[in-house]
Amino acid sequence: MYNTNKTIVAVSVAALLTGSAFAMSENSNGNAEVSAKIDGKYASNYAEIIKNADGKYLDKAVIEAILGEEATHGRNGMVGKLDPANPYSFEVDDSIDGGNHGNAQCKIPKAFVEVHESAAKNYFDDDRFVARGFGTPIAETALEKWNISVDGDGKGLPDPSVGMTIEEGGQIYVQFCAMCHGEFGEGAKGYLALAVEEDLVTSSFTDPAPMKSVGNYWPYAVTLFDYIRRTMPFWTPNAPYIGDAGYLGMAGYILQSNYLVMDDEGTELEDDTFFNSEVLMKVNKYMPNQGNWFCDHRPVIHNARCMTNCPDDQVGWDGTGDPTQYRQARKLPDGTPQYNVPQRLHEDKPGVGHAGM
Repeated sequence: MYNTNKTIVAVSVAALLTGSAFAMSENSNGNAEVSAKIDGKYASNYAEIIKNADGKYLDKAVIEAILGEEATHGRNGMVGKLDPANPYSFEVDDSIDGGNHGNAQCKIPKAFVEVHESAAKNYFDDDRFVARGFGTPIAETALEKWNISVDGDGKGLPDPSVGMTIEEGGQIYVQFCAMCHGEFGEGAKGYLALAVEEDLVTSSFTDPAPMKSVGNYWPYAVTLFDYIRRTMPFWTPNAPYIGDAGYLGMAGYILQSNYLVMDDEGTELEDDTFFNSEVLMKVNKYMPNQGNWFCDHRPVIHNARCMTNCPDDQVGWDGTGDPTQYRQARKLPDGTPQYNVPQRLHEDKPGVGHAGM
């Protein structure tokens, strides 16, 4: 995946495997099969294979050398990665990644952790960097402004004393966000809505794609705050004149616009609610779509593109070979545009809050 010269890697892996096979054939203890594979499935010398491939543990040739072609791709590959003995398993020991973070399929594979020292030779000491006329190293004081990461558990959030009421946050939102996202998050000027009462579950494959918004799609309230502070407004993100209090207020207003709650009783955010990091964490627990996110561990499949003389089963939405049989994703089954499509494509008539503003 990260290799720019896969031929060299493939050759080095092949040479390594040849040497490994020869060494095992000379094993006098008669236990060559056991030493060759872990549980008869995975190359026991996988760390050595990776190191000889310059640490490129995600290279296709390296993975196939360790797991075998049959256990790398497709259904076999997906099932195999649920086996903790697999060097590429999604379920490694908690001690490797600091504990169970809620989804075992997201854990760091042994194939990476056990060869991490390979990265050391690619490390360069920035203190000794010389720009040589091509710019200058960024100063630590400049970096401090962007040291604002917020974890999913709330680590990095502003002090609870920082914040403002939802009503005040709404005023800041209208000033800096409404021209693109609408005063109530309904979407404007070609940008998607932030607050839409629409279910993401459809009853048919032919239904138009539902509109995703903060309430029905976004998994964590804390990352909403992190995102808008880091990227918005797009012309001046992390604006000092908005500050942490203002960004919290904007996040609170967006969450209120989606009718999100902050306790088991279903208490919604009110205009006079002082929205700070503590309230943000309360809402974070009740994001409706949070439990529907998962790590996609399906294998990456590369199919050859078919541009001419394609088989019938690849042509037309029902696979009958009719090239005129297709549906525009931007239109509903009756031919009318989906919600907000004209605005997003700048086809709407001039008017305040839209493309012609």
